Parts: sequence; C-alpha cells; structure tokens
Amino acid sequence: MKTLLMAIDNSPVAEKVIALTIEQALAQQAQVTVLCCVDPAYSSCNQPIEIDAGEDPDDFVAAKDEQNTAEMVVRHALAPLLRTGVAAKGLILAGEAAETIVAQSNALKASMIIIGRRHLSPFNRLLKGSVSAAVIERANCPVLIDVRKD
Repeated sequence: MKTLLMAIDNSPVAEKVIALTIEQALAQQAQVTVLCCVDPAYSSCNQPIEIDAGEDPDDFVAAKDEQNTAEMVVRHALAPLLRTGVAAKGLILAGEAAETIVAQSNALKASMIIIGRRHLSPFNRLLKGSVSAAVIERANCPVLIDVRKD
C-alpha cells in the first residue's frame, strides 16, 4: 500500500492540507502518516531531562506547551482522516522541519509528501527560510504543496 506523509503545524493552512491529503489518500488508496515537527530546543522527547538548581521553571513550560500543541495538531488532523476511512497514524518528532520531514519520508518510503505553504513575506522568508522549498530540494519523492491562501 502507498504511504503519504502529511507534514503539518499549527498554522491556518493546516485545514487545507488535511483536506488535500484526504483527497489524495482516497484517490491513491493510500495510508497516511501525519507528522508534526517540534523545535529541538523546546523538546523533552527521547532525551534525559537534566535539571540544575537555579533554573527558571518557566523555561520548561514552553517545552511542554510546544509538545502539547503538536499532539493536539496531530490528533486534530487524524480525526477527519479516520472519519473518511483513510488508514492513518501520527508522529511527533523533534528536529529541524525540512530535514525531519525528508528523513521521515525516506524511512517510510513515502510515495508523496504533502505540506502547506505559509506565504511568508520576502523578509520573513529570508529570515526564517522556506520549509517547503527546502523539502522540494531534498525529497526523494514527489512533493505536493497546497499554495492556496486563507
């Protein structure tokens, strides 16, 4: 069976990416893996947590919030997939987004990556970089990008 990798985050574009993924999964009779990447600086997944005296407890709230948000995003994406009969599972991985998406697509032998585009300003694109452009450059399978604006 074909596997589609849907990479999403908590942006407004996610709803459109979910709808596009359902359409593609049904058309290709494919299963879907939903991936949400967490910034490694805010992740406590898969690593020991060392706590030094004098650390600010508020520093750890951000990490927990990031992981909770990622879990909510993945669960929110899985619900409509399952309602439409698409076999799906979710993953939350810590890492730089484009690198993590491509590595996971390789590990899954995904037949396609489906992602959105945030329509960043030229300044923000220069400052932050484009995840979708980086995925296109590195991916070993087709990449479908939902470019519709809100």
